[in-house]
Amino acid sequence: MPTQPLQPVSSSNKFIRLFSPSADNIAPLVILLLLLHLVLWSVFTGISHRSPDWDNMEELVWASGLEWGYYKHPPLPSWILYGLVSIFGRPVWLTFFTGQLSVILALWMVWKLGCEMTSQRRALIATLLVSVVAYFTVRGVMNNHNTMQLWSVAGAIWMFYRATRTGSMRAWALLGFFCGCAFLTKYSALIQFAAFALYLLLTGHLRRAQTWKGIALSTAILIAIVTPHLLWLKQQATGPVAYAGSEMVPQASYWLELQDLFSFSLTNLGRIAAMLLALAIVAIWASRQFKSVPKSARPTTIASQLAASDRFFLLVIGIAPLVLTMLIAGAMKIPLAAHWATTFFILFGFFSFWVLRSNDDVSLLRKTIIVIVVMQILGAAGYGLARGPLADKSGRPSRATFPGAEVSRQVHAAWQANMQTPLRLVASDTWLGGNIATHIGPQVQVLIDGDFGKSPWVDEDKADKCGMLVAINRSKDNPDDVDNEVIALMAQSTQHGMLDIPWTKKAGGPRVEIEWGIIPPQAECSEKPASL
Repeated sequence: MPTQPLQPVSSSNKFIRLFSPSADNIAPLVILLLLLHLVLWSVFTGISHRSPDWDNMEELVWASGLEWGYYKHPPLPSWILYGLVSIFGRPVWLTFFTGQLSVILALWMVWKLGCEMTSQRRALIATLLVSVVAYFTVRGVMNNHNTMQLWSVAGAIWMFYRATRTGSMRAWALLGFFCGCAFLTKYSALIQFAAFALYLLLTGHLRRAQTWKGIALSTAILIAIVTPHLLWLKQQATGPVAYAGSEMVPQASYWLELQDLFSFSLTNLGRIAAMLLALAIVAIWASRQFKSVPKSARPTTIASQLAASDRFFLLVIGIAPLVLTMLIAGAMKIPLAAHWATTFFILFGFFSFWVLRSNDDVSLLRKTIIVIVVMQILGAAGYGLARGPLADKSGRPSRATFPGAEVSRQVHAAWQANMQTPLRLVASDTWLGGNIATHIGPQVQVLIDGDFGKSPWVDEDKADKCGMLVAINRSKDNPDDVDNEVIALMAQSTQHGMLDIPWTKKAGGPRVEIEWGIIPPQAECSEKPASL
């Protein structure tokens, strides 16, 4: 009987097989899904927002210079954005992209951690489920120190797992690196370090000499990374430590603290609600195949198939940061901001293993992908639509609808009409000053709140000689306070004016009212006249 010739495999079939949930190696599928996440949230926010969120603008302003620290936080996120700004300039979309870049790096490392404990497919199921937590989606486009800490904390957890399982000195060294990066992002990394210490204590690892060698190596690398910042911090009369202290003024009573803890918990429950909904849909969908199967013949939960040590790791490292934070805050009556919990839910996707059952991982993964991709598309498109076009059409004044480019164009035109030297400095609050400066060009810096201490990238002597544009947002719907230093600088200006332009596209809607003033350059200024 003649054999049938082999049919050539088409390129489309090769593509499908490469990214199929049934592939032997699903790393290409993971990368594809993470890139889809990155593109969805970066593009929909980038095209719908005329101006970025406040935190994003703050990072753009801070990225004017490389400093060992900034007046509110450690420097690493601003360093990262500084490098990207050097390449791409200061477009609005860049901040959303940078926040989501941290998100997908964190998700990649969550998946890699899961692969150490279970199969690639099950690890991806957990990763996909956690990817719809609000801190990875609608708040993942906020380029702040909470979002930018996601990747380093995820990396630290992954390396901590490897170090405690294998004793690898390389893993301990990388743990020190990730911990150093996490600390240089935000001091809240200390609570994650405390969770690591608690785990080592509970598991008896501290009785092993190999563990102490690893701790010594990690600590040495951590200290090497953070020492320059700590030396800088020591020289600051005011700075990140003072700012952190101002954010944690104790409550007047434990009753108020209990109310605050309840609010903190309720808000964060809302922020993981999408994950809970996705898990419910996947679990119900998957359970349909077991309807005709006797309970005794149904597969056990995925969690029961994990090693007991891995279950303990997930529970302690996954929950301890949240519990420790609430216990410490409760005892000290410290008010908690909900977004401080951004990195606390990194491992929560793995808790789905206590719910999900599977005798067909390919089918379960396929169902999870369908549910998550639909939710991601609807979430990103809905967020962009609501924050941009719908808010604009309804006349809702927001940062997303703020006409930053037009404000910048008009105040810059006022400067050029009055001055022969190029504009180099804008004295204003972070938000308004950032909107003006970013649209003019990278040569324009912001003197935050008229305070040179908050703006170390500004040369005070040169600023005094070369003048500046002063701007104050007088809009009725302006949510920001005006600092006395900016008011004092406005009083020194020799030319004044007011802008009055629509905030949104709705006829008769809110208005943007900007007061501007010019402190002219002195004769000693070395700036060349603006070219005609």
